[in-house]
Amino acid sequence: MKPLVIAATTLALAGSAFAQTETTPPAEMPAEQVEDAATATEQAADQAEQAADQAEQAADQAAEETGDAAADAAQDAAEAADAASDAANDATGAAAGMGAAPGAPAGDAVPEAAEDAATDAAGAAEEAADAAGDAADAAADASAEAPVTPPDVNPPAISEAEPGVLSSWLTSRRIWTTNQPSTTEWTEPALEERPAEWQDIAKVNDIVLDDSAQVVGYVADIGGFLGIGAKKVLLGVDAIHLVTISNDTFFATNYTKAELEALPDFDEKTVRK
Repeated sequence: MKPLVIAATTLALAGSAFAQTETTPPAEMPAEQVEDAATATEQAADQAEQAADQAEQAADQAAEETGDAAADAAQDAAEAADAASDAANDATGAAAGMGAAPGAPAGDAVPEAAEDAATDAAGAAEEAADAAGDAADAAADASAEAPVTPPDVNPPAISEAEPGVLSSWLTSRRIWTTNQPSTTEWTEPALEERPAEWQDIAKVNDIVLDDSAQVVGYVADIGGFLGIGAKKVLLGVDAIHLVTISNDTFFATNYTKAELEALPDFDEKTVRK
């Protein structure tokens, strides 16, 4: 936007600088001063044209690049357009003062060469502004079209054959007691079906994590009869064990229902929720 505004301003300045007064004869000024001003005007015009070329090159690069490279090229084009506009302003200012003899209005008797140079500079600034706009559009298109490379987030090695477990799935698992003495050391059972003496006594209600996101316990919901006598207790990770028999997966423990019911009620003030 800035290059477009500056270019428009430059054209306006150039027009006002070249307005000739038909009824007032041009005032004369020293030849050396005219020559110096003409040189300054031509140099500024050359700078404007060079900056415009740089803006066009950056615009072409933006159209060929993708992602950040296209954005950088668009920025280069915008900066080149700014430089062209500044140079055009310098050329217009130099041309406006060329024909001004002491005491004469600025802009009188502007030589034709200076007028052409300032006009060329203004045109170069406008071309640079257009190139900057093209570069910005190319960068936006490249950003939209460029494929995003997925980052390496180190996902767990799970598959359909070896699936992971969601917390929502765990919190629906039932807890069965083996009705073995609780002092009996737990051993992973090798069974094809659940023994008849095992008893469904509770279910996992929630999972407790520490500040390192490690599982440190489970909240077990021991159901009473029609809700009477129901309670929640906190169990350590070694109190229950995930077991799969055939197509059924559940938790098992050597603790009896009576032993779990003897535990204190779970204090919800001890966890964040």
